[in-house]
Formats: sequence, C-alpha cells, structure tokens
Amino acid sequence: MIVLSYASMEELHTLRKKIENRMQQAYLDENLDIPYVDDYKLLLLQTLFGQANLPDKQQTDYIVTIMLIQIALDTHDLVIRKTKADETADERVDRQLTVLAGTYYSALYYKILAELEDIDMVALLATAIKEINEQKMVLYYDTASAAEFFHILRRMESTLFYAAASPFIKTKELEPLVDYFIISRLNQEAFMNEPTPITIRLGIILEQNQSTLTVTEAINQELEEASARLTRNLRTMPQVYAAAARKLLLQGKRQEELYLEEG
Repeated sequence: MIVLSYASMEELHTLRKKIENRMQQAYLDENLDIPYVDDYKLLLLQTLFGQANLPDKQQTDYIVTIMLIQIALDTHDLVIRKTKADETADERVDRQLTVLAGTYYSALYYKILAELEDIDMVALLATAIKEINEQKMVLYYDTASAAEFFHILRRMESTLFYAAASPFIKTKELEPLVDYFIISRLNQEAFMNEPTPITIRLGIILEQNQSTLTVTEAINQELEEASARLTRNLRTMPQVYAAAARKLLLQGKRQEELYLEEG
C-alpha cells in the first residue's frame, strides 16, 4: 500500500475501484485470482494526467485504459508459467481461463479507446503494445545474462508510460524515471508466493551462467542498484515525479525491513 496524503489515497482508491469494476466478469472472478493492479504505476499515471490539466473524465478514461492494457499484458504472461507438457485437466482449464482473461481485458481497453475517439492516443498505445510484445520475446527467449535481462525488463515496464506521456511532456525529462518501473515490478516479484514468468526465466539465466546468486539475491541486488540510480536522479526530474519516486523508494525500504523481519 502506498503511503500518501488522505486526498491522494482517496483518489487512488477511486481509480482502483473503477479499474476493478471494469474488469469484473462473474465466471473469471469465480475461477481466477484477482489480477494485480500496480499502485505505483497508477500513481505515476495520476500524476501525469493531472499535470496535463485534462478534463476529469478524460484523465480517468486514459488511466483506466492504460492500466487495463498493463493487466492484460501481465495476464497473458502467466500462460508461460502455467504451460507444461504433463499438465492435468484442471491445470489445462486454468491455463485456458488465463488466456481468456487476458483476451477479455484486452477487449475492454480496445472498447474504451474506441469510446474515447482519440486516434492519436490509440496509435501511441498500439505502438507501445507492439514494442512491449517484441521486448517480451527477447526477455523470455533471447537474453543471455542477468544484466541484459534487467535492462530489457526496465525498458518493457516503462514503455507504456512513456508512450502515454509523450503528447504532454518531453519524455527526455522523464528518462531518469526509468528505474522507477523496474523497482515497482521487482518489489512485486519479491513478494509473490509462487514462481512467476520473470523469476523462472531469471533462474534459467543464472543457472546457464553458473552464477552463485539465487533468484532472490539477484533481484535484491538489482533493486539496490536501481534504487541508488533513482535516488541520484531525483534532482534531475520534475518535482511532482520526484515526489512519486520518493514514495516508491520509501515503500521499498519499508518492504525490505518487513522482509528481513519475516525472514
């Protein structure tokens, strides 16, 4: 949970509820886990469109659409984890439902985009989705080292935001934020209860390179390095984005303390 002012928490809670309401589908809700909504990406999108001075409804529609795109992309990734040669009938149904859920969320964001009648934003987001899918192919099938893996992951996690931001701010001003996205993603990965496509692939790379690091150690090492880079870059980014980055860094420290206590 993000530590914010009361007003900001209320706004984020409202946005989260709108996203969750859009995702509701009785059969999927009954048979699959609730998709993860990244509060830190939500916070950054809220900051972006709030600074753009767009009408409230347009801000909300953009944010909900972009988060649904992210959820759809993440849901499709789960099929990688679930697919295996000796799957049981129940596992096959679960995998098929996961594919269906990803397709359902994709259809939702295309529907909202069509309702927006914003051809320029549709084109930007469609290009970003294509780039992300290309980056995924490299990430999961063509990375040879942990350093390369984290570099691609950093790009993949930030592509959608930079595409959405490009009409409203020079993206060069936001380049120092790139580590924000990998920190948010790796914080999420570090506290998952089961292997994910990210941790499975990273484990394979570490084994192929005969690394002495475990997956957890490699993630923690990257988190430390990315946090140090983001901290150094706080002064070079617009203040409102620096404030969001500080919240992420603060939460990361609190999560690390909790992890050490539980460990």
